[in-house]
Amino acid sequence: ELANSGEYSGNPTRTETREYVKTVLDLMTRSKHPSGKPKILLIGGAIANFTDVAKTFDGIIDAFKEYADKMKQVGVKIYVRRGGPN
Repeated sequence: ELANSGEYSGNPTRTETREYVKTVLDLMTRSKHPSGKPKILLIGGAIANFTDVAKTFDGIIDAFKEYADKMKQVGVKIYVRRGGPN
């Protein structure tokens, strides 16, 4: 089993977030799990007061739209934990 924890902070732009998420999704969707298990993507929204979480989630959604078919094909499940004032 493999896990990757990535973090971005410093109020990234929508574009920066989209490109980061596309990299993660590219790696996740290259093949199905050998035993057919779902692949799990955990998204934890920031609690930093200076980060516009709505803007970063727009970047995540942009990447999801591009990778939606591939995510379905390999069985990606998405869980989101959001926090913060924004």
